[in-house]
Order: sequence, then structure tokens, then C-alpha cells
Amino acid sequence: MSVLGIETATSVCAAAVAADGVVRAEELVDGERVHAERLVPLVEQVLRRSELRLRDLQGVAVSIGPGSFTGLRIGLSVAKGLVYAGGMPLVAVPTLEALARHTMASFTGRLPRFVLAALDARRDEIYCQLFEQHAGRLSSLWDARDLAVGTLAGLLPDDTVLVTGNASGKIAHGLKHGGEGRTDRLRFAAGDQSRCSGASVALLGEERLLSGAVEDPSALEPRYIKEFFLHTRS
Repeated sequence: MSVLGIETATSVCAAAVAADGVVRAEELVDGERVHAERLVPLVEQVLRRSELRLRDLQGVAVSIGPGSFTGLRIGLSVAKGLVYAGGMPLVAVPTLEALARHTMASFTGRLPRFVLAALDARRDEIYCQLFEQHAGRLSSLWDARDLAVGTLAGLLPDDTVLVTGNASGKIAHGLKHGGEGRTDRLRFAAGDQSRCSGASVALLGEERLLSGAVEDPSALEPRYIKEFFLHTRS
């Protein structure tokens, strides 16, 4: 089974192909406002590297949120176009779960019991979700939520927590300087370990597709967590 994964929830714009639990190709760029221009060429590159055509895929998986309003809409729009053109199922992959899975798979050293996936939600807020890992498997302890950084300390377990995602710096600064809680129980994933991954979306998408978790492309919308307001000039 071959699945294309699309990740556009943050500044990372990525596409990857996974087949039978193995990543065959991944391409990404990391930059602001590149998604509309770069995503389709990245998809073409990973298909070419995987020696696949669109009709060879068994599904398309897309990172569905939370995250950047604009990025999520671009990723979902491209994913819908591909499934309509290729006639294959569409799978929605929770962004924070895919991020936590990527960090867990790439982390070196002993993994803490808890993993907090957190993305910048602007101002003093973050999108976050807490997971517990055991024997290489993740289980969610919270639904994805939008929180002020200052409220986070009182919600975390009194144990070591591995923090991943582009809100890591905001969390470290907010808890240290805001007087809202200790940071000595927090560890922070670094570099690529803390970055959203198209490969993780493809792998998780393959698992979800095998379990029958497919979506109606005509009805699927990004899961923003926050309300999305479209401002127009009168």
C-alpha cells in the first residue's frame, strides 16, 4: 500500500510517500508563504523518486490541524484535488499526533513517558496536545486544545515531559519568566526532531487508511481549534 502524505500546518511545506510502513521519499521546504507555490512540485518530486504515478497510490493523507489557517487550507485543497483526480481515498491526520510520532521516532536517547506537541498560535497562546508513550506507542491524554502559555504548567504531569514543536521556545520563556511553573521537568526536542514531517503524516495516514478511517472530500474542513475569520473589505 502506497500513501502520499501532505504537511502544511506550519512553515514546513512537505510531501512524502510511505509504502507498507516504510518511507520511500520525502521532500520539504521550510519558509513563510511558500506553500501555494511549492507544494505541488514537492508532490511531483516524491512521486517521481518513488517511481509512482498518481493512480498508483492507494490514498492521500493530509495534516488537518491545528496550525496555520492559510497553510492548512492550501494543503487540504491540494489533497482534495489529488483524490478527485486519482479516485483514491482521503485520510485526515491530526497534526499534533503526527508531530509527536515524528519526534518519538527520531529522538535519540531514552524517551520520557510524556510528550507534549505544541505549535505557535500567536500572541501568548499555543495549540497543544499531551501524549503518553509506552513501548513505542502513543496514547492521547488530551484532545488538541488552544491554551495560554501561563495556564500550561498546572496541566502537566509531575514528571519529565518532552516538548516538541515550534512553540517550544515560547513555552520555555513563558514558564521561566512568567513565574507560572518550573521548567526543570521539561526537555525540549531540537532541530529536525521538533519539526513537522510529511513522512510522519504519510505513515500515520497509512495506518488510518488500513483501519478504514477515510473522509468525505466534499465535507472535510481543517480543524482549526480557534475560530477562523475571513476579513473582506466592504
